[in-house]
Amino acid sequence: MGEDISLVVGPSVPAILNKSVQQSGYGRAAAIARAQASTGNYVPHIGMEEVQRLCRAVESSSRPKFKERNVLMIQTLFDSCIRVSELLTLRPQDIGQADYGWHLRLWSSKVDRWETCSISATLAAKLQSYAYRQQIVPGSKLFPVNRTRVFQIIDGAFKMAGLAKPDGVGTVHIMRHSGALERLQRTKNPQAVQEQLRHKSIRMTLRYMKTLAHEEAIAIQDQVDLQW
Repeated sequence: MGEDISLVVGPSVPAILNKSVQQSGYGRAAAIARAQASTGNYVPHIGMEEVQRLCRAVESSSRPKFKERNVLMIQTLFDSCIRVSELLTLRPQDIGQADYGWHLRLWSSKVDRWETCSISATLAAKLQSYAYRQQIVPGSKLFPVNRTRVFQIIDGAFKMAGLAKPDGVGTVHIMRHSGALERLQRTKNPQAVQEQLRHKSIRMTLRYMKTLAHEEAIAIQDQVDLQW
């Protein structure tokens, strides 16, 4: 890779998964395969453990000049669940704070209007610090790269981490799916996740709930030992 990549995102795999699934890549892969086989509403994604592996792979391969930028791109895609087109239009002035927390103001070419989504306070601070140190003025792009470069960075991270991309979605969009499922795991609120993803219909968001419920069911059943 000509430039680089990195990230360190929160805790490990959702606590609902038992130890065998947490500790074994095969265990999680098997769980995902069973979920895919059992429902047409399955949302392909990776867990926090895999995201952290991506980050470590990216960090180890990044040139110093681009390391922080690429880390922040991956973190932002996962944390906010935004699309790559929205990521590439972000400016420092689009990072805002309200009484309830931090958010991003996004230009969505999909619906041709401004929208809003939440972002972690820690990531908001990192983005603002990065913009300040890089002397990025409020109206300039935070990440002045093109879509192709973002795909190269994340594709490369998957390969370097030795992770197989789940079928049915690209390596960049998998970050949106994965971040949404992490938020759903933490909030247990489909409507709030619908607002975060800016889905028109709750039906689209319920696919995430079904996916999470199925993985939770697998985790529970995996703990059953009939002791033959």
